[in-house]
Amino acid sequence: MANSIMNTVYNQYLTTYAPKKSDTRHDTHKRSELKSICNSIAKVNKDAPLYKFDNSTDMRRYVIDIKENARELHNTILEVAGSTDSLDFGGKIAYSSNDNIVSAKYIGESGLAAAEVPTYEIEVTSLASPQVNLGKYLPKYDRDIPAGEYSFDVTVNGQGYEFQYTINDTDTNEDIQNRLSRLINSSSIGLLSSVEEDDNGNTALKISSSRVGIDFGQDSKIFSISDNQTSRLSGSVNYLGIDYVARQASNAHFKVNGMDASSVSNTFILQNDYEVTLNGVSPEEGITATIGIKADTESLRDNIANLLGGYNQFIRSISEYRDTQERSRHLVQEMNNIAGIYRQEMEKLGISIAADGELSLNEERLKDIVAADESKEVLSSVRNFSAAVLRKSDQISLNPLSYVNKTVVAYKNPGKSFISPYVSSAYAGLMFNSYC
Repeated sequence: MANSIMNTVYNQYLTTYAPKKSDTRHDTHKRSELKSICNSIAKVNKDAPLYKFDNSTDMRRYVIDIKENARELHNTILEVAGSTDSLDFGGKIAYSSNDNIVSAKYIGESGLAAAEVPTYEIEVTSLASPQVNLGKYLPKYDRDIPAGEYSFDVTVNGQGYEFQYTINDTDTNEDIQNRLSRLINSSSIGLLSSVEEDDNGNTALKISSSRVGIDFGQDSKIFSISDNQTSRLSGSVNYLGIDYVARQASNAHFKVNGMDASSVSNTFILQNDYEVTLNGVSPEEGITATIGIKADTESLRDNIANLLGGYNQFIRSISEYRDTQERSRHLVQEMNNIAGIYRQEMEKLGISIAADGELSLNEERLKDIVAADESKEVLSSVRNFSAAVLRKSDQISLNPLSYVNKTVVAYKNPGKSFISPYVSSAYAGLMFNSYC
């Protein structure tokens, strides 16, 4: 019977009071964090007087709403601003002083301040390149190879393939080259092909590897073409000239902060901070491109808007009890006092406080201010405000009963009180008293 009653109580609590967002990563805690919370509850109750309070259904709902909305506000702040140690509202975006040479994407830690992420000077000497075979330029409308069934062998990264095709009596050089180009491109073996035309109207078949660079210990020749031992007619490789290596594959060579470096690809990870893409060679020796990070204005705007939305939702939820719970007004006033401390600085960012205590954001104003302040020091008021609200939400969660009307029964002996672990059960008892 007792188990049935407890299940009913638990299910009633979950369906009635459980918040909508109960599955965020901020609702999971380490053992040390739970121990710290328990110690904080015990410390708060050590010198708290004994009291009685109204145990009506409305009051219980009010107290539970206070605690749950404070928890949601706490989670909202951490979602948009990162960890409690470093409140950083702006997502980071990498920049390059010369995108023609280098572009970058930031992949480092989100919690670091911009000053903690290093910048790099990159000079590009050469790009990583594929192997390129360029055939002979032949008159596009002529043909000097007999018709018949031809084939040739291609070796790519150690794997062998045979290409078979037919040369018809009516085919021209251009027809043959286009047919082979389509055949190679559709084979998906790591080769790309096209037909090139020179100033005299002659055409040649160009074949290149899709891979660039040379891995350590590998040959510089990524692929080779031959018809010396092919299964059908030979001679087309020599006729078309597609076995000629016009350019061997090579690695990218560049300098990072003056130090020589190389990469088998034009895209690589630099010190776990950036994904760097080399786009071109420096026009002259000593010319570098600087890569670093800056605040992502769009992300910054969204994060601050979400912060204000979470704060306003908390104010609205508490204000619903103004007429029934007198102490709810006191809590709203405390939140207004916190916002008032940072009012002037936040107004410079376009954040204003309405008469009912809710906050609103002028997004254009915020965008202009942040764009003009490279150091982002102007955001210090929002960070300080968020830290204060975060502390307040933790305080409310620890002891939501401090915001209800109470009748003091007895004060504890000052300086000689002891920690009573059972006092903290007053909040939990609200859910069970009706069933005892």
